[in-house]
Formats: sequence, structure tokens, C-alpha cells
Amino acid sequence: MNNLRVYIAIETFFPLVGGSEKQAFQQGKYLRGQGIEATILTMHFQASCPGYECLEGLPVWRVAGRVLTWHSRLSGVLRRFCYLFALLVLGWRLWSHRHKYDIVHVFQLTLFTLPALAVCRLARKPLVIGMRCDAPGLEQEQPYRRVKSWAGLNGFARLGQPGLRLLARELRRPHVQIITLSTQMRESLGRYGLASGKIRLIPNGVDTTRFSPDLEQEKGGATVLCIAKLRHQKGIDILLLAWRSLVEQMPEARLVIVGDGPLYTSLRELADDLGIAASVEFAGLCTDVPAQLRRARIAVLPSRWEGMPNVLLEAMSAGLACVATRVSGSEELLGQDERGLLVEPGDSAGLAAALLRLLGDSELVRCYGEAARRHVVQHYAFSSVMRRHIELYAELAESCWKHT
Repeated sequence: MNNLRVYIAIETFFPLVGGSEKQAFQQGKYLRGQGIEATILTMHFQASCPGYECLEGLPVWRVAGRVLTWHSRLSGVLRRFCYLFALLVLGWRLWSHRHKYDIVHVFQLTLFTLPALAVCRLARKPLVIGMRCDAPGLEQEQPYRRVKSWAGLNGFARLGQPGLRLLARELRRPHVQIITLSTQMRESLGRYGLASGKIRLIPNGVDTTRFSPDLEQEKGGATVLCIAKLRHQKGIDILLLAWRSLVEQMPEARLVIVGDGPLYTSLRELADDLGIAASVEFAGLCTDVPAQLRRARIAVLPSRWEGMPNVLLEAMSAGLACVATRVSGSEELLGQDERGLLVEPGDSAGLAAALLRLLGDSELVRCYGEAARRHVVQHYAFSSVMRRHIELYAELAESCWKHT
């Protein structure tokens, strides 16, 4: 729908990089290419970043800069107060820009959603809320803070039943639509009493042209690749424990870990302590993910929780055989061992056994890789996923215009 204007609100954005940030960037650029005026609205956590810039044709506004640069140096109650004040600033920016957008799409169902809920109700604007991670609510790590108990839906739960009832009432408003990435996320909403018929499942998408099998390059048969942000959620410590058991049986195997994060140093130390440093390569942060995927035929993602992991989508699209944990998104992508192998979160022995099974069976690796590629092309191609978003935006906008 041409002339439609969409504000994509996301708590963190480039140069802070993660799965949600990359999806927001790709979605914004795609919408612009389709004639929809997409704009990113985010928090200004890093003083070195400008308050406004245009990234590859996508406008980016960063708000509450002065407040949030102090935020990183505070602790306890003062830090929470500073963050809540920043939410008020975000709400004011949304209100003052209300004539510049037709729809707000918030990229997470957390306390960050509250300003958009309030402003869209007052301004009578449609609101799309994406639930992007099925976290247990016990911990969420970010480069700028570490929050326990207030992360994800648990933040609303800390407000008590009155807070949850108020949230549920707001989510049932006619022009509010929730998007989940997986059926497990819908179940999570149900545990908090927030499930309704208004929940729509639209998964992440992947560029199946950019991430495609490299049929000409010979890949190392004994190399396993893990691409992840090095934080507690991703379970790299469990992978290293599994790798110690694996190399005892297959000394020639090599593990390549691509990514950076708050646990980079401690994970390298863990590899040294386990005596496996010689077989593990910490490749650090890399922007050329397709090139990394060409280094191996097997990919692993040992997450403790997920939404729908982009790196797993990318590895499957590239035709790699994948091992992942039975968490939201990963389970739906791999099926019941139909397109890869699943193990329970935290099960290092099961993870080692699954990797050994693939490393010892090249035909199984080929079959899983081909099945994964077919499934992703059929169900998760980025353009197809984005068409579903655009249809939703048009539906909400039309409904809102009819009632104003």
C-alpha cells in the first residue's frame, strides 16, 4: 500500500547488533522499497551516535540521549528511574510525531511497549506489537545494562495482577495487533493471561538468495559452526562442555564460534580450563555471515531460549545440517528431527551425541541440509514474510480509517 507511513519502534538499534536489530533494519529497507515510508524510532544509548541519521535510505531517530548516557553509570533504583524517564521521553516523541505516521510497529512486548500503547490510544493510531523472544523472564543481557526479573513479560508480571489485567485490556483494543514468531510464544502469552484471537503468527524471514548453498566449495567435514552473540541466553558454555566430550571421541573435529558479546573473555577461559582451546576457534564479530557459513557443513545453536533465531534460518537456507535446542522457533524450524536434530536446553551430553551423529554420517548431513533449504525457501523467504506484514498494515490502516 503506497503512501502508508510506519514507525518501527525498537529499544536498541545499530550500532548495537542482534537478531531483532537486523530484522528491523531489513524490514524497514524493504518497506521503503515498496513505497511505504518506514522510519526507525529507537533509544539513544550511545553518545557517539547521532540523534538522527539515514542508513541506506532508512531514517533513524534516537531519543532520550542525555538521559540514557547517564543510565549506564547508575545502579539500582536510580537506573530504573532513569530508564522509566526515558520511556516518557519516547512517549512524548511518539506523540509529537503523531502526524508523521499511520501505524506504529513495536518490536518487543516489554515495558518498552507502554508508551506506544498510551500514545496510539490517544492518537487513535493502529499499533502492531511483536513478541520476539520467548524468554523465561529471569535474565536479559544487553550491552548497556543487565536486568533481572524485569525482562520480557516478567516485567509486566512484577506489576501484579492489576497490571496484567490492564495490559490485557489494552491489548484487546480494536486497533492493537500482536505478532508472535512461533506457536510457543502464543502459549507464553496464555500463561500470563494475555492470549486472544488477535494474535497473528508471522515468523522471521531470510534472504534465500544471499544465504544459499555453495555447491562448488568443498567444506570441512569435521568442522562445526556456531554463530551467536556470546551471552547467557545462547548457551555457549553448554556447547563447550559438549565439545570436551566430543573431541575425546573425534580429536580431529574443529569448532568455530563466530560472534562477540559480554561473555567472550569468560568463554575463552572456559575453553582453556576444559583443555579444548586447540580445537575451538573464537572468530569474533563478523559481518560477512554467508562467508562464515561456507566454512562448514554443520551448524549448532545451543540456546537456552529464543524467539525465532535468524542464524538458524540463515544456516538452514545455506543448506547446512543443524543441531539446535528444543526452544521457541528452533523447534518449529527443524520439526521433529525432520530437518535437523533437536536436543533439550542445557543437555551437554545430548548435544555432544547429536553432533557426533552428524560428524559420522555425511549422507545424513546432506539429507538434512537439503530438507532444511527446501523448508526455508517454501515458508520463510523474506519477501513472502514481508507481504504478510504489509497485508496486516493495510488491514489495520483501513479499519482505523473507517472508524475515524
